Amino acid sequence: MTEKPEDEHPDKPWLAYSRAMVVVAHPDDAEFGFGGTLAKMVKEGMELAYVLCTNGDKGTTDPDITQEQLAAVRQREQRNASAIIGTTDVTFLGYGDGELESTREVIGKIVHEIRRFRPEIIFCQDPFNRTRHNHRDHRMAGQSTFDAVFPFARDRLHFPEHIAEGLETHKVAEIYTSMGDDPDVVIDTSDVIDISVKASQAHRSQIADPQAMEERIRGRTSELAEKNGFKYAEGFRRHTFNPGRPLHRVPLD
Repeated sequence: MTEKPEDEHPDKPWLAYSRAMVVVAHPDDAEFGFGGTLAKMVKEGMELAYVLCTNGDKGTTDPDITQEQLAAVRQREQRNASAIIGTTDVTFLGYGDGELESTREVIGKIVHEIRRFRPEIIFCQDPFNRTRHNHRDHRMAGQSTFDAVFPFARDRLHFPEHIAEGLETHKVAEIYTSMGDDPDVVIDTSDVIDISVKASQAHRSQIADPQAMEERIRGRTSELAEKNGFKYAEGFRRHTFNPGRPLHRVPLD
């Protein structure tokens, strides 16, 4: 990361955390957007969980495949990609592609996963991008994640049925948003670029040319990296929910 907080791991401040969660709209969003960072987290010993809001059932030009068939294909591809990154903890909320809304129901399902897994940090898509059009599902997933983190996951009287299941409230320390404007956190992914490429290529139904996909990933991540002294890197906007605490330092459960 470009920031260097005073920490026992000044070059790797994410080691202050033990659990990370990624919440994205579609199968493939995480790998195409920031798979290197997720692989880096796992490599450094963090536990990782995925939450996929939609099933990606409309992302094809194949006239002979049904929505149900495509959803099954994409779920299988996502499980394969997540396993390459280094986790089998994958939850599918199951909403249709293009049908996601930031409703209390959606927020509640994300809250459920936050209370179940208890991450300190969450990676999601930026709902606030102002410089280019953002896919509607991405906006809905990102906004729902922010709302789930604060205040819903924190407050006991929101979704009390979770408490009845034995899932206590939970405070997330930070959200990192991808594909936003002017990243203020840059993570060196040079040592995991091959894992990132392989995980992205697991989404075979979405890739016409795997070699071209690899070239795009390496090209995109090298442009940002060059500005920060790395070979490959991914950037994020950092949002903190514990402003009184030192940067990147929260007590672990």
